[in-house]
Amino acid sequence: MNLATTLLADARADPGRLVLVGDSGPVGLRDLGDRARIASAVLAAHGVRAGDVVALALPDRPAWIAAFLGIARIGAVAALVGEGMGADRARDLIGRAGARMLITERDDLICEQILGMRDLREAGSASDPGVRDMSHGDPLYLLATSGSTGPSKWVVHVHGDIPSCIATYGRRVLRMGPGDVTWSVAALATSYGLGNSLYFPIGAGAAAWLGGDRDPAGAAHACREGGVNAMFGVPTFWARLARHVAEGRVPADAFAAVHLAVSAGEHLPEAVWRAVEATTGMRLVNGLGSSEATNLYLSDRRGSPGPGRVGWPVPGYDVRIAGSERPAVGDEGELLVRGPTVMRGYLDDPVATGKALENGWLHTGDVVRLEADGGYRFVGRSGDVFKVGALWVDPLAVQAVLLDDPDVYDAVVLGVGDPDGVTRLVAVVAARSTPDLEERLMAACRDRLEHHLVPRLILATDTLPATPSGKVRRDAIREMATSALSDRRVA
Repeated sequence: MNLATTLLADARADPGRLVLVGDSGPVGLRDLGDRARIASAVLAAHGVRAGDVVALALPDRPAWIAAFLGIARIGAVAALVGEGMGADRARDLIGRAGARMLITERDDLICEQILGMRDLREAGSASDPGVRDMSHGDPLYLLATSGSTGPSKWVVHVHGDIPSCIATYGRRVLRMGPGDVTWSVAALATSYGLGNSLYFPIGAGAAAWLGGDRDPAGAAHACREGGVNAMFGVPTFWARLARHVAEGRVPADAFAAVHLAVSAGEHLPEAVWRAVEATTGMRLVNGLGSSEATNLYLSDRRGSPGPGRVGWPVPGYDVRIAGSERPAVGDEGELLVRGPTVMRGYLDDPVATGKALENGWLHTGDVVRLEADGGYRFVGRSGDVFKVGALWVDPLAVQAVLLDDPDVYDAVVLGVGDPDGVTRLVAVVAARSTPDLEERLMAACRDRLEHHLVPRLILATDTLPATPSGKVRRDAIREMATSALSDRRVA
C-alpha cells in the first residue's frame, strides 16, 4: 500500500473531478496526481530515498499537497512545519527531525538541501521513480504537537493512519460526499487541518478550498465564491465569527449553504455554541482529538448536535476513564483512547512516549465526565485546576462568567507567578474594546464567584495568540500575564 495511491486511486476513472478550489484556481484529481509524480521525480533526482525525512514548510496551496503526496509516493517521510511557525522553533524541529531536505519559500530556515515550489513544477530529465510499496506501519509523516503549552515534539504517523481516519471519523461522522467543499481555519501542517483540507475531502469525493485569510471575512468569501458548505473551525474562530456577524461586519447569509460546521482543537463553551447558532443558524458539531491520535476520537453527531458536550466515541475507537475499566454515569477523570490511528510514539523520545502510551492506551490529558446518554462532557485539562492562596481554582468556572459579557468572545484563566513568586489568578480575554470593559468584568466576577475565584487582574486584547492549528497559545498568554503583573505590581 501507499497513501498516495489510496488518495489518487480514482484519477483514471474520474480525472476531471475537482479536488481543490480557491485563490490559486481549480485543481482536478488527475492534475494533482501529475503534480505529485513530478514532485517525486524531482525529489528522487536529488537523492531522496525511502525513509529519508523531507521537511515541508510551504503555504497552504496546491503545491503543498502535491509535495506531500510526492514525498509519500517514494516512501520518504514528511516533517510538517507550520507556515506561521517562528524561525527558531522551525529550525529546532527541522534539526530534530533529521531532515535531509527542506521544501520551502522561506529564507530563514536551514537544511542540507533546500528546494522551492518552482523546483517541484518541472521534472526536467528526471524520471518518475514510481510508487514505492509500503506497509501499513511504515512511517509517513511527522506532526509537531501544538506547542500551546511548551516545546513541540514530533509525533510519528504511518501509512495506515490516514485510510483509518477516513474509514472511521470520515465515513461514520462527517459523511461528506461529491459536491461538498471544505474550509478549514487550521493549517495543512496540523493534524486537524491535514484532515480537513486533504484526506477527508479527497477520500469522500469532495473538494477543499485553499488560500485566502483564515478569518470571518475569508470564510464568508470562500462560502460565497467557492461553494464551501462544510466549515472546520476552533472555538476562538467560532466566537469571533459570531461576533463579526452580530456587529454586521460579515453577512449571516454568507453561511446559508453550510450544512456541516465542526469545532475541535479546544474546549467549546456553551455560550460560543449558542452565539454561533443565534447569529448564523449553524449548529456546531463539537469534537475532541489530538495530534497523537491523528484526528478526533470523540464527536457529537450530525443532525442533532447540542451545546456543552464533546459527544460519543467515534466508531473504531475505544475510550475509558483512567482508573475505571467500566465507568459509571457521572464518573470523571482523564480520558484514555485506543484505536487504529494512535501514534507509534514521539520521535527519539522514549521517555515521553512511555508516559503518553500505556499498553496501547493514549493518555490524552483531557478530563471528561460520562453522561447518562453515553456521551461525554469536557471538564478540563489535567493540571488546569490549580491552587491560589491554598484554595483550588477551576478555570472553566471563571471563564463562564467572563464569556457571559456580550463584548467578550474568548477567555483564558490561569495561575501566574508574580515578581515575588506568589501565584495569582489572571484572566486574559479577547473582546471588543469598550472603556469600562475590565472594570465591568471584574464586577461581574465579584458578584457571581467566590472570593478566591475572582481574578486579581483581567487583561483585554483584540485577539488571543494562537498556534497554526488555531489553538490558544497558553505560553504566550502566560508571558503577557506575567509581564502585566510585574508592571502593575498587583497587591
